[in-house]
Amino acid sequence: MIKLHEVHKVYAQGKIGFHALKDISLFFEKGEIVSIFGPSGCGKTTLLNIIGGLDTPTTGEMVIDNKLTTNFIEKEWDYFRNHRIGFIFQSYNLIEHLPIVENVALSIKLSGESHKVSKQKAIELLKKVGLENHLHKLPGQLSGGERQRVSIARALINDPDVILADEPTGALDQKTGNEVMDLIKSICADKLVIIVTHNKKLAKKYSTRMIELKDGKVISDTSPKDKKVDIILDRQKNKKKLKFREALRFSFYNIKGKIWRTLFVALGLSVGVVGLILIDSFFNSIRIGLEQENAILVNNPDVYIYDEYDPSFDPIDYIDTIDDYGYFREVLYTPRNAFSIQRNETLNTDLLYPISNRGIEAPTSRSILDTFTKMIGNSKLPSGDNEIAIHVDYAEQLVSSSLNLTKSELWDEIKGNQYLIYNEFEYYPEEYSMYVKFDNETCIKTEEWDIENGTPPINYDATKLGTITQNMALLSEYRSTPIVSSNGGYIFCEEYDTLGWYQDLSSPKGTGVVVTLVGIYDNDLFTQFILSDNIILAAPYQKEYINPEDEPDSVISSGVRVRAFINTDDIENKAKIITRLESDGYIVLENEGDFGLLGTITTVFMYIIQFIFSSIVSIAIITGGLMLLLILFISIIERKREIGLVRAMGGTRGDVRLIYSSETTIIGLISGFMSVIISIVLIAILNIYIYNNYLETVVQYLPFVDPKEVLTINFSKLVYAIIGSVAIAFISGLIPAVNASRKKPIEALRNE
Repeated sequence: MIKLHEVHKVYAQGKIGFHALKDISLFFEKGEIVSIFGPSGCGKTTLLNIIGGLDTPTTGEMVIDNKLTTNFIEKEWDYFRNHRIGFIFQSYNLIEHLPIVENVALSIKLSGESHKVSKQKAIELLKKVGLENHLHKLPGQLSGGERQRVSIARALINDPDVILADEPTGALDQKTGNEVMDLIKSICADKLVIIVTHNKKLAKKYSTRMIELKDGKVISDTSPKDKKVDIILDRQKNKKKLKFREALRFSFYNIKGKIWRTLFVALGLSVGVVGLILIDSFFNSIRIGLEQENAILVNNPDVYIYDEYDPSFDPIDYIDTIDDYGYFREVLYTPRNAFSIQRNETLNTDLLYPISNRGIEAPTSRSILDTFTKMIGNSKLPSGDNEIAIHVDYAEQLVSSSLNLTKSELWDEIKGNQYLIYNEFEYYPEEYSMYVKFDNETCIKTEEWDIENGTPPINYDATKLGTITQNMALLSEYRSTPIVSSNGGYIFCEEYDTLGWYQDLSSPKGTGVVVTLVGIYDNDLFTQFILSDNIILAAPYQKEYINPEDEPDSVISSGVRVRAFINTDDIENKAKIITRLESDGYIVLENEGDFGLLGTITTVFMYIIQFIFSSIVSIAIITGGLMLLLILFISIIERKREIGLVRAMGGTRGDVRLIYSSETTIIGLISGFMSVIISIVLIAILNIYIYNNYLETVVQYLPFVDPKEVLTINFSKLVYAIIGSVAIAFISGLIPAVNASRKKPIEALRNE
């Protein structure tokens, strides 16, 4: 039941008002088919819009089932339009990008019904109107009569009490118009049907009641009715609303219809995100490299273990003894013996400045081999006897500095060359103050010589330190000849067991070993010569005496050294292991170096640089967001009628916001996945390109970065990239979504 009492409607046109309806008082009941006719501009459509809740009277009252609409809030009007009213429009007002089954189901979905139930009801109604074979066609693929049938099915989906038809046959030929009116009459027999039409003949044929309007007034009514009503003040409550997944489905069809525009918008938004991923991948590689270096040096940790020299002790047994503790992943045996490259056997030339260092055997475990990722070119670690690998710093000393070679050119220049290595040397004293001048085969200390008189000091016992012959015999263990300087010959006079001695790498002894250079590397953890096991073990053990007064923390009369990686990441366990080794007589020194502080400073610096670059690239993201904002505002203009239709079917402001927000969510997802795919492809291409064209630069300036993966993806960040893209798109769409939801139904429907 609908009752209108003294309804007036005035439209403001500047300072002038247009009186569209004047003093309309009408009463409608269920079961009537009412035709409202009259000339154009007489107020027919305005009256229909007021009855349907699309417009409100300027003055007067309308009562719907004893409820006074004057007091209706917006949500009550939304409920009324969704549950009580079904609209059939002259221009069909179908949503062009939705299949007809979705067009019909939309109204019931706005009331909160599930997709399965709403689709089933839509199919049943489309069968009733004879369109069961066109369920998934778009409106543009149907004829005018078929489109109007879809409109009728949509009006009936929520089983409303009132059907409002605005010129339902106005755009149809006579035959099709009669078919549509027959259909309305047959399936709406138990409802109140109000039809606005220009066709008086058609109105007489199908109506039970005819109302004529002229100049906004009712001038005739074939069946005038009225009834006293009791007003109920209870508000209508409707807690159901459009489900988010249905809003996504609705948005998906719209995006599908504008796929290229959507892809370009998503691409524009993804450009900035791709830039951030690339920047993060580069700095991620640096961080990983620094962390690995730090983990090897500190967290793993790396120690040197010393033991005193025992000529009868086999070094292999020594290593096995340490391994028996079960603490070590890898032990690199290093005898306290130096090696010196003296000659290029391939070119048959002596080196102007021999290259000296201590050697280590080639590592075998995976954890140690993984640290040798900076091998230059096709070089490798020693795998057999008489092979050697050296650090790039030493390799550069094997060629003339005037050549100014890159690292790969350096390797090409010297790879496969054979070199003579000496491993037995003369010794020199720790302090030259222990030199004494000899005269008449008598050893006299320099500090006791009377410079002014040129005579030995008084009370000096010349026999205490022995003769030259005696001294040379004692010194022969360290040197085969005296040390000679420009000031004359010098020998040593001292208690020899307390002297400090170092190997004189410029004075080799023996025949040496010829080795083939198989690799050069740029790894800061290992700067020694890397030799095969047999070469190391074949080297004679040299005694090295260190004065305990000068270096009390490094008292090693002679012996061997191993480099070990303790198999624990727990600081407390590490301390227990070292304490146990020391209690068994070993000397343990940690090899942490200065990398911890350097790594920390470098890491902080990298974060600062990354922040600067990311801030610059963020401009692209902001630009993409603004572009999306603009596109969505344009979309509102394009889809005003669609927004009005959703509101006319009872969609709330929240439903409209949800539809637009779900659309931006989909665009954000597309942009996010597009960013991820583009980034993965670009990073793969860039890594190959950099490795093939800038390998030397990377190895030189980023020695801790794997040259094959200068850009390393942090896959957890890709998830953040997708989430971020969705968030940016969602935020960009908030203003357009709110703006769209504020459109009044009647204003939006009028905007063609």
